[in-house]
Amino acid sequence: MPVLWLTGGLRETPQEPIKAPGRPIDQGWFDVTVRDARIVNVTPLFGTTPQRRLEVRMRVVNKGKETASLGLSGFGQGVAARTAKGKWVKPEEVAGTAAGSATDAVQPGLPVEAAVRWRLGPQETPATFTVGLRKWKFGTGFTDTSFRWRVEAEDDAGLAGRLTLPVGRS
Repeated sequence: MPVLWLTGGLRETPQEPIKAPGRPIDQGWFDVTVRDARIVNVTPLFGTTPQRRLEVRMRVVNKGKETASLGLSGFGQGVAARTAKGKWVKPEEVAGTAAGSATDAVQPGLPVEAAVRWRLGPQETPATFTVGLRKWKFGTGFTDTSFRWRVEAEDDAGLAGRLTLPVGRS
């Protein structure tokens, strides 16, 4: 019996919040509308050879009071992809446009079209792609007493939404 108690007993584990594309998902800090997933060729910042990426397009609105980074130190921390083995992995890059111009920030209340990308191997052509949007919480950290937005958890329990998208070709 002690083993059963340690592992959570016989209670059912909470299900991940499965969502549909095209509808806003409240992450706490951001409202995100996932549009679609597709395979693209992207020329890296320091290179000339295009590389294959799986790109998920999203509309992002900052619900906070201060400007947020769009990249991996901001919005990108709250996005992950699920591998075939069930592990969540962070994106390689996040690119954004607002009013037709490139941007790396999300202003409060102003929508940004974001392209969140993961590297693909030369032979990888998945039919579907699962993306998770993590919850954000405003508060203090365990050892940090300053108030700021933080990703709640790095596992399934910390998801605001999970979407499995068909992968298109561009």
